[in-house]
Formats: sequence, structure tokens, C-alpha cells
Amino acid sequence: MTDSPLISRRTLMQAAAIAAPMALTPGMLSAAGKPALRDAMLLDPAIRYFNAANIAPTFRSVAAVHESETRAFQMDPSVERRALYPKAADALRARIAKRLNVTAQEIALVRNSSEANTVAVRGLALKAGDRIILTDHNHPSTWDSWKLRAEREGLDLHVVPVPVDAKSSQDLFDSIAAAVTPNTKAIFLSHMSNITGIIYPVAEIAKLAKAKNIWLHVDGAQTFGWMQLDLAALGVDSYSGSTHKWLMGPLEGGMLYVKQERQAELQPIMMSHGYWLTDPANLNTAQKYEISGQRDDPKLMAVAATLDVLDGVGDAAMDQAVRQRAASMRQAIADVSGTRLFGSGAAAITGPVITVAFPGKDVTALRANLWQAKIATAASKLEGGAIRFSPHIYNSDDDVAAVIEGLRRG
Repeated sequence: MTDSPLISRRTLMQAAAIAAPMALTPGMLSAAGKPALRDAMLLDPAIRYFNAANIAPTFRSVAAVHESETRAFQMDPSVERRALYPKAADALRARIAKRLNVTAQEIALVRNSSEANTVAVRGLALKAGDRIILTDHNHPSTWDSWKLRAEREGLDLHVVPVPVDAKSSQDLFDSIAAAVTPNTKAIFLSHMSNITGIIYPVAEIAKLAKAKNIWLHVDGAQTFGWMQLDLAALGVDSYSGSTHKWLMGPLEGGMLYVKQERQAELQPIMMSHGYWLTDPANLNTAQKYEISGQRDDPKLMAVAATLDVLDGVGDAAMDQAVRQRAASMRQAIADVSGTRLFGSGAAAITGPVITVAFPGKDVTALRANLWQAKIATAASKLEGGAIRFSPHIYNSDDDVAAVIEGLRRG
């Protein structure tokens, strides 16, 4: 492709140099590796950030790529130049599919987990009386969408309370299995609860669902990006993920996986001309779920830049580092007098979301005091008020020590 008259080769080379990613290595994932890792991020050095379950900060290189590509797009939004985006989308689907051990034909590029969840909610063919199993920890994008559909179509929406102090995967499995009836058509779960960090035994639930021809959709907003995932081995029918949480990528990026042999059972929620299609036949793949009108095309390059940073780490090392960071922080908080931690802490069912109540204390004031010390957290409504911490690889031992000191000062 020749240079645009508005974009010189020199300009593009300068932008590429600015955006050159730091290659993360497993050694940088430890608490001791914080300085090098934090220097690669846009996050204010003064902030100790514990809210990856909502939005994680991204890398300087990712922001630079997004800004550079957005400028290039706006300088030349011609159809001819935009022909590069379908190819970029193909490459990105293939990269994500490889990370998840599935095929590119099973990946749709959407705007976030909420959009992916809604596609799964709206796309299944159901009739009055069909049972849908949810939990009371499902994200509102799933819960509220199902509530609306159930009210309109007479569906049996069955909500299973999450046993927040479950001791084992079996406890979690049993709570779902007990809700299954002959009329059950779908089970929708959050892989990891954004409320307590409880992780459901998805593979075991998938075997149950498959045996009874029940569709299993898993909201992976809280696992995509840090957990080592093998969706083929898990056996789910569909799975969602966002790029702005644990992946530490740009806003408004996400993916929806739909098992190839079941795609005919899940209709898209919108049809139009193919957006990033390179071949009309791709409308017979998961790409049919990503049609939603004009997109932020430069986002494709930003997500790819995020993977460029993370590829040197490896999923297994990332998974181990995040679990260790969360486990050590959970133990440190447990040692603070007057705390009430949710969840048993059992390794197999506990992820990097730590929710803690402080009986008898003003939790709102306590959280405000933490923010005065530039410690960013999230509020929780559990037991009338709690604080949620979601540590990630950019958090250090010093960050955790600052939290503990803040909680003890109270």
C-alpha cells in the first residue's frame, strides 16, 4: 500500500517507535517486579489501584497505538484505507482463539462482555415455561436482560443463591444441579463472581449441561485476561470476555466465543451487511454475532498491541502470579482485627476478588479514608456495606502493606 499524501512514512515510523511495547516476562509479574511494570503503564504512580474487576489501567504502548491509528483513520477514512481493518480483525480473532484453544471461526469481536452476554440471552429459541438458571451473582447485563425476556415470553427464570462461604467446588456444583428440571434449556453463570471472587466449576457443570442438552453460557468478564483458559476443554457452549478489565487493554473491546457445532442454535441480535467480512461465507461463523454498525476500527490495533505486551508472559505464568498476589493479600486482610471476609478462600474456588465487611464500622468512611491515601477500591452492598479489592500483577507488596495500614487505622 502506498503512503497516504496526508501521512508520511516518517510520521508512521515515529508513531511506531513511540508505541513500541515493553515485552513483559514472567519475572516482572512478581511483587518485586512492580517498578518496571508500572513504568510501562499510564497509571498515576501515586495511585495504588485495586479495581481490576471494574477497569484495569492499560499500557502506554497500547494507548499510543490507539491514538496513532485513530489519527491515521481520521486523516484518511477512505474505503481504500479501511480495507486493512477486516484483515486486522481476522488476525485478532486468530490470536484470541489460539489463547483460548478454539478456532477463529468460533470467535466474534464485540464491544464488551455485556454485549456478548446479551447476544447469548437474546439469541436462543425458547418457549413459555422453559427454565433458565442464573445465580444472584450474575452481572446485570445477563440478569436484567433475562428478566426482560422472561416477562415478555413467560419463561421460568430460576435464580440460584451463590453459597458465598462454599468450601468446595462440589458445593457450587450441587447448588446448580439441584435447580435443573426437565424444562431447563439454559444455564448462565459468571465464571468468577465479581462480588466475592467465587469461581464456579465450569467444566463439571458443562458435562451436566451437555448430558441434558442444556445451553451453558459463561460470563468470563472476570477471568478473561488473567486465567489460563481452554474453552474447548471446559466444554462451554458460549463464553464472553472484555479487554478493559484483567487483560489491561482498551475500553470497548470484547469477544464472544460460540461453539461451532451449536452456532445454528444461537441467532444474532442484529443483521446487516458484513462489517469486517473478508468472505461472505464468514456469516456462517461466529462473525455473524459481531455486526452492530460502525465500530472504532483502530481498537483492533489497540487490542493487538495489548496482546503484544502480554505474549511474552504466557497464560500459565499470568494465572499463577495473579492467584498468588490475591491469596497473599487475602491472608493479610484476614489478619486485620474486625474483618469479615467472604468466601472460604479455598484455592480451587477463589479468585482475585476480595470482598471484606467491617461489622460495626462506617464502611463508607473507611473507604473514603483509603482513597485519601490514593488507594482505589470498589464499594460492595454485601451485608449492608463492604469493600471490594481486586489486585492484579501491577500491585506490589508495598501496595498491600498500604492497604493493611489504612484498614488498621480505620
